[in-house]
Amino acid sequence: MEWTFTAEEVVKGGVDYSIEEFREDLYGEVKSNFPEYTKSEMDTMYGLAYDVCYCIATSQDLNGLLEHCKEKGLKVDKNYLELIRESNLSNIDMLKALFARKVADFMEEGCSSEEALKKLDEYHKNLMSDSSSFG
Repeated sequence: MEWTFTAEEVVKGGVDYSIEEFREDLYGEVKSNFPEYTKSEMDTMYGLAYDVCYCIATSQDLNGLLEHCKEKGLKVDKNYLELIRESNLSNIDMLKALFARKVADFMEEGCSSEEALKKLDEYHKNLMSDSSSFG
């Protein structure tokens, strides 16, 4: 995706851009890249792209995601996940910035860094359950 602002501006709080907006923008990007996909295929591809971005932005290993994908019946291999990662490097940087900004916001509210990370995890879980689909 392309933005009129940088990840650094997001981290510093100079730009009002949310994780929800990022997710909507990513869905739009996937939709524009795969116009021939059905809604179901689109949702699957978007979910996979977001999961890869999330995994890397939170410093997790793709092997865990690969196992999760296999459990869900997705026919992907590590090379495919790495390809998605490589084509989403700027998106991953922006998602990292959004997570850092959210943690900073929680800390400004009085949370310790550990509490802020826990709140981010809770916030993200709620976000994922509230917005499972776009389009």
